[in-house]
Amino acid sequence: MKSKENRTMRSYFYALVAALSLSIAAQAKPPTVDPTFGQLQPSVTKTFVLVPAEPGYWIWTSSTKDNQTVLFRRKFSLTSAPKSAVMHITCDNFFTIFVNSRQVDQTKIGDQDDNDWKNVHSLNIASYLKAGENIIAVRAYNTNDAAGLLARLEISGGPAFITDRTWKAHEVSSPPKHWEMLSFDDSAWEFATSEVKEGQGIWGAVSELHNWDDDFTEPYLAHIALPVARIPETHDVEGNILGLANLPGRKETVITVTPPVLSTTDDPNFVIDFGEEIAGRVQLTGLTNGTISAGTGESFEEASQKGPSLIHLLPGQVSYTPYSAFRYVKLIFPKSKFSGPIRFQIEADHKYYPVQYKGGFSCSDPLITKIWFTGAYTAHLCMQEYVYDSPKRNRSPLAGDLNATGLVIDDVFADRFLMEQTLQQLIDGTNNSHVNSIPGYSCAWICALADFHRHIGDYDFLKKQHDSLIALLEHMKGDIDDNGLFADKSNDLCFVDWSPGLSEKSPESLASTHFFYIKAAREASFLLQEMGDDNSARKYADWANALADVARKRLITPDLSTFGDRLQENAMAVYSETPNAAERDAIYKRILAPDSPAWDKTGNPPYNNKVITPYYCNYALCALSLTGHTDDALRILRSYWGGMLNEGATTFWELYDPLWDKNNYHANLTNGMWQGFNLTLCHGWSAGPTSWLTDHVLGVRPTSGGFKTAVIQPELGDLEWVEGDVPTPNGIIHVRATKRLGHTACYVVLPKGIEAVVLTPGQSPVHLSHSGEYTIK
Repeated sequence: MKSKENRTMRSYFYALVAALSLSIAAQAKPPTVDPTFGQLQPSVTKTFVLVPAEPGYWIWTSSTKDNQTVLFRRKFSLTSAPKSAVMHITCDNFFTIFVNSRQVDQTKIGDQDDNDWKNVHSLNIASYLKAGENIIAVRAYNTNDAAGLLARLEISGGPAFITDRTWKAHEVSSPPKHWEMLSFDDSAWEFATSEVKEGQGIWGAVSELHNWDDDFTEPYLAHIALPVARIPETHDVEGNILGLANLPGRKETVITVTPPVLSTTDDPNFVIDFGEEIAGRVQLTGLTNGTISAGTGESFEEASQKGPSLIHLLPGQVSYTPYSAFRYVKLIFPKSKFSGPIRFQIEADHKYYPVQYKGGFSCSDPLITKIWFTGAYTAHLCMQEYVYDSPKRNRSPLAGDLNATGLVIDDVFADRFLMEQTLQQLIDGTNNSHVNSIPGYSCAWICALADFHRHIGDYDFLKKQHDSLIALLEHMKGDIDDNGLFADKSNDLCFVDWSPGLSEKSPESLASTHFFYIKAAREASFLLQEMGDDNSARKYADWANALADVARKRLITPDLSTFGDRLQENAMAVYSETPNAAERDAIYKRILAPDSPAWDKTGNPPYNNKVITPYYCNYALCALSLTGHTDDALRILRSYWGGMLNEGATTFWELYDPLWDKNNYHANLTNGMWQGFNLTLCHGWSAGPTSWLTDHVLGVRPTSGGFKTAVIQPELGDLEWVEGDVPTPNGIIHVRATKRLGHTACYVVLPKGIEAVVLTPGQSPVHLSHSGEYTIK
């Protein structure tokens, strides 16, 4: 009995040690900034019911021409002035919008390119509306080819007004006088022609028009006010910024701008830096009357060159820029509208999903530690209404991105709600088709589900996926040809990576996807076994083995013992555990090693034949660890993701090549489909190093559902020590590993209910089956 009591006391002590370790880790300031890190998170009710907003129509006149200007008008009545009114609007190609005769926003030629219509503007126009009759007027311009205007006005307490055939339309060479006023007679104008519903036709889906404004975002999202960090540049306002000071007890910065001197030729302007990439909007509170154009951007150049939104300040009135991801904002003060000093308060309204940093990481190299936290923050910014690919551009759940971001979320935040919601949304979107209409993304969904289940162990959620998982696997089998190879018979988008030969159907993309099929089939077998469906588990395990046998016979390059000469297909081959020991060794020496020809960057940047994005570079890191070369993976990590940090990144970018031109880098980005500022500087698929560092360098990996069993296998490479926390359903696993005289010593705090095996170089496996504190010398 006494021994039992001692064991109970020891268990209590070890649990206390684990709790204190977590508390200390949570209080430590990370080496990169997440504005929410260490904040007391608001209590939110995580409920979700998707109620689709009524779709609008793309509208135009009865004829479409190049270089065509069309005016649109829509009258409506309100019983009272609304508390909230948000206009979501976009136009192919450009628009200027007026509300009750006042210009509210504008896009124009030169902002980016003719694809600016893909960026929906969300405008708070409540202060422009009144009880009684109101008028919305839009001047639309088409440069060439197809044309259309799409808008929805959502007013609190009333139905939405959408673009449809009730709008008046009129083609003009130059607008008539006062056409935007309520009193203007438009009785001779034709009614607009409805092209197609939102989401249909040549335009396809654009950013969600109904879910990116504060009044219409989900109740489980939170907000925090962020102050201005600095003003890096002013133009024609030197000495005219009379006050830059924080109000007592508030975070807003008060700025006063005086009228410019008459000799200046340009409108006075300056750029504000909020210090790090954020998701949200700029909030401006008028202290005087005034007119400001405000343009936000992830980079200094984007904020400086992007078309701004026009904001009319009134004393006490709060105005906002459209929601997006940004770091900088450029404020322009039109000289023609100056009548006296303009005074206003400014802050950033940062929108985020409230989670705690349950996981943690530090090591002997501060750069590697910073990379871990930057990846964690990148993933956190992508946690919005769903787990998005990016908080700026698509704002869509994409399974390929989720397979990288989800692993980070599992290791850092251990979130259940948003992950399950996103996984469900993705599989619900398939209808006898691939996830996101990309075969590789079907594989990514299965892999993301498997990793999530190992970390969280929600068996009820997993079992709900049984039929969908089987249906998806059977659809995937339909893409296999008579030789047993993936052939993309469904003619979906055979996307692998933004790299020549890998973003469309090609031998390289087919081979890479074939290996991803192998990995997915093996993960599906694990999931089905966890559900208790042993027959199906054996069936798909056999399929995975058959796919692997075919790959080793038909896809290998015999004289090299590799699978081609590219990083992507060979990294995926190793990730899928297909090559034998000799083939893994050949793949490392000839492909994965940092000095191999596969990493050669002598082509014409930014699109040489060897380019690899952070998405597939994640798999290269994993492959290097699986071939026993974590030291080389750390080299890649420092030069590739560390290169982004050295160039000023606060989140990881959608694309990167260390040799790309650094001059106006953001504007010159291209992936063959998107160009310039459309490319994002915060992308979920680039966050992978965080989970790789936790899983392979710290070495903590779950091996069964809900972390019931785990492997702890630190791989320090050239690091002297590594320490970190990994969240599990039963508490935190804390590990510290240190190099000592040619071997690795480990200190482990293990929560109750987890069995773990500790593997260190040159040592016999150590099995841990009880909660407690362990020192393994």
